[in-house]
Amino acid sequence: MKSVSIILYSVTALWLLGCNSATDSNGIEVPADIHDTTSARITEDKDTTLQHVEEIILKAIGNSPEDMIFDQDTLEVKVNTFVKLTFINEGADQSMIHNVVFTQPDKYKLVALAGAKVGAPGNYVPESEAVIAASPLALPGQTVEMEFTAPSEPGTYGFVCTYPGHWQKMNGTLIVK
Repeated sequence: MKSVSIILYSVTALWLLGCNSATDSNGIEVPADIHDTTSARITEDKDTTLQHVEEIILKAIGNSPEDMIFDQDTLEVKVNTFVKLTFINEGADQSMIHNVVFTQPDKYKLVALAGAKVGAPGNYVPESEAVIAASPLALPGQTVEMEFTAPSEPGTYGFVCTYPGHWQKMNGTLIVK
């Protein structure tokens, strides 16, 4: 059975090569990609879709409402940067459920209050133009990843944990340069 498969693959490969061939001036069959290239122009296309990638690690630390915070209160990125954020919840207590939501300038409090009304089924993230990007909820000890493109306008944006009662201590600034 194995030898039948090998023969079948060989015949198929030869047939495909024949489909991609042409005959040169001497009547010899030449694969299509080996034709005379003296008149062909070789151009080098540049990939314009590449953009700068900023990898960020943000941690939620603390194991009680009194000591829970983000490990950084300020993050910096360039405009239009593709951001890959790894969010690590270092809490161990069952109540230490967190997320991180990036917001328009001066909107983190409004987003957090609206998120509390959305509840757990919506990851405590409201449908709002004030939300730039949001992670899913990270349970204690869990790591989640998210990707987003930084705003195209330089400025000072916010980030916040929208889990109910956390926004007062767990908020920070995203500086876009």
